[in-house]
Amino acid sequence: MGSMKISDRRWWSVDLVFLLVSSCFHLEFGDATTDTILQGQSITTSQTIISAGGEFELGFSSPGNSTKYYLGIWCKKVSEPTIVWVANRDFSFSISSVVLTVSADGNLEVLEGKIFYKVTNISSNKNTSATLLDSGNLVLRNDNLSMLWQSFDYPKDTMLPGMKLGYDKRAGKTWSLVSWKSIEDPSPGVFSLEFDPKGTGQIFILQGSTMYWASGNWVGDGEVFSLIPEMRLNIMFNFNWCWMCQGRLSRRDGLKTVINGIHFWFQPRTQCEVYAYCGPFGICHGDACECLQGFEPGSPKNWNLKDTSGGCGRKTVLQCGDTTHTNGKRDRFLLVSNVRLPDYPLTLPTTSATQCKSTCLNNCSCSAYAYYRDKCIVWGGDLQNSQQLSDDSSNGQDFYLKLAASELNGKVSSSKWKVWLIVTLAISVTLAFVIWGIWRRLRRKGEDLLLFDFSNSSEDTKYELSEANRLWRAEKKEVDLPVFSFASVSAATNNFSVENKLGQGGFGPVYMG
Repeated sequence: MGSMKISDRRWWSVDLVFLLVSSCFHLEFGDATTDTILQGQSITTSQTIISAGGEFELGFSSPGNSTKYYLGIWCKKVSEPTIVWVANRDFSFSISSVVLTVSADGNLEVLEGKIFYKVTNISSNKNTSATLLDSGNLVLRNDNLSMLWQSFDYPKDTMLPGMKLGYDKRAGKTWSLVSWKSIEDPSPGVFSLEFDPKGTGQIFILQGSTMYWASGNWVGDGEVFSLIPEMRLNIMFNFNWCWMCQGRLSRRDGLKTVINGIHFWFQPRTQCEVYAYCGPFGICHGDACECLQGFEPGSPKNWNLKDTSGGCGRKTVLQCGDTTHTNGKRDRFLLVSNVRLPDYPLTLPTTSATQCKSTCLNNCSCSAYAYYRDKCIVWGGDLQNSQQLSDDSSNGQDFYLKLAASELNGKVSSSKWKVWLIVTLAISVTLAFVIWGIWRRLRRKGEDLLLFDFSNSSEDTKYELSEANRLWRAEKKEVDLPVFSFASVSAATNNFSVENKLGQGGFGPVYMG
């Protein structure tokens, strides 16, 4: 869109003639507020034009602490003016005498001495004028009010209602957003927002040529992307990725939604939503990356430096792809539960979960499968963008990861481990209650036997009873035979009478009682 011309003694052109002529006949505004610049008029760094309803303002500004001048459009009715469009983002001006004018050939130009920057490049044989609309659109029109050019066809880092995002293959046009380089430098940064030209119905954030974030598919009633439900609101999307902190992109910035200058939503929300943040076969948990079971960091050094983009590699090669035949056991599958499924699955026509599993097992390029709602879903090659969800998440799904058999020997999945733990605890508690009950019953029988006593003796004394009880309490754990008090034995044998005597042995007489 914009182009710059510099005049010096080495070359001359028709453009230079127009510059010299137009520079002699600049007409400037008075103090009255206007939304239009007529042909031959100009505005300086101290002047602006304001849309008819006072929504937007156009003029020169110096972002942040910059001393450079940029021609821009900003929101007028917010406490901190938000710049939504910059005409000369690829070339700044450093002198305050810079002006904006509609030149003699009908184009918008920024002039600084002998340097001029073409904002537009049209051909018109009629007078033209530039008007700022309440939509934020700057339009160049002729005397018939036919639109010759509009800023909405050249989005910068902000998308306003009425702007386009996408591509026109027949016309060879592409509309995308590109971040600022920094908060003081609106020149193109490294991040861009583009519509997927492959027809997946998604928008992507790219870091250079590398995928950084995806919006999800265009879903439902055709009003939102699956990961941007806020699009149902009639708001402005501000793609301002330029805030950097010690070389790192702040997660508070990104594709932002602005209402009255207040940022209340942004993407990506977390590092886990950054595309391929954990690399191949990595899984994001919170804001940290881990390798899936059976995998290890491809570059431990980079992982220690928090660069996980290289992902993970297998610890043990699969039997399916082992041409050396060192791993003779057939591959197996590990259940990975409660996750956001990896990107780019394929759906296969199978009739059961068993057939789906068999299909993946017998295909060496198949890395994982899932059987969900009677559909067989498989992944070939690297698994990207897996995310472990929280236990209370209702969006989690399961998939089965293909691993070498040796990686699963003696190992069970987390869900099976939980089942075995619950069963083991239940059996243990039940056995404990049974053993305790038996012990209680045996203990009561022993007490009844050991404390058996006769109460028909008038000679029984409190001392004897207390002595017997004491002996019982002290000795009951070691006793194998019943123990009776002396008073009880005396009463039972009729005070050891001769009639009750049965005989006599080496240890003394034996009585019947």
